[in-house]
Amino acid sequence: MEKITSQFGECLEEAQRKRQGQKSLTRHEQEDFEKQTAFDYAKANDLWIDNFYSLGKPTEVSGYENTLALDEENGIIYKSNNLFNSGFLISNLFKQLTIHNILFPETKYDFVGFTGFDNGKNRVPYVEVIIKQDFVKNAVQATPQEIETFMLSLDFDKINSTTFSNETYTVSDLHPRNVLKDPNGIIYVVII
Repeated sequence: MEKITSQFGECLEEAQRKRQGQKSLTRHEQEDFEKQTAFDYAKANDLWIDNFYSLGKPTEVSGYENTLALDEENGIIYKSNNLFNSGFLISNLFKQLTIHNILFPETKYDFVGFTGFDNGKNRVPYVEVIIKQDFVKNAVQATPQEIETFMLSLDFDKINSTTFSNETYTVSDLHPRNVLKDPNGIIYVVII
């Protein structure tokens, strides 16, 4: 994840340098700029995936920000992230993923590529980021008490029922649907 974060950051910086002397971008223009840069980067580096479901079978469960595909043979869950929770900025999502991997290495994410729609020369493409992580077999949702116990064991303080913080990070959205427990009682945080 650090590699793609760095490479994409360099790609954005290069694209920004080409814009040197032009007006500052609004938030919406920055989103569009990142989407176009990601699209161009993906096409140039063979990282564009036309059919997300070529990676695995659709699942019955999807979240607000992710569409899921399961590769049962290899035990991998693929997520196509629509950027809703990262403020529609790809660079924000990569930062969130890097932090997730630091805090929860047992459920680390790996970058796979990009997907979406090419809207033609005169329109910004629609872009989603594809990531993957190991699938936790036979998992159930952790209870709020199990989540709290787990986060406290990592030296986080409870802010509210779904948010925990330490001196460096705040982790939120720790609802049972985002925290799994395997048959051995091991906890897995699967959100970004």
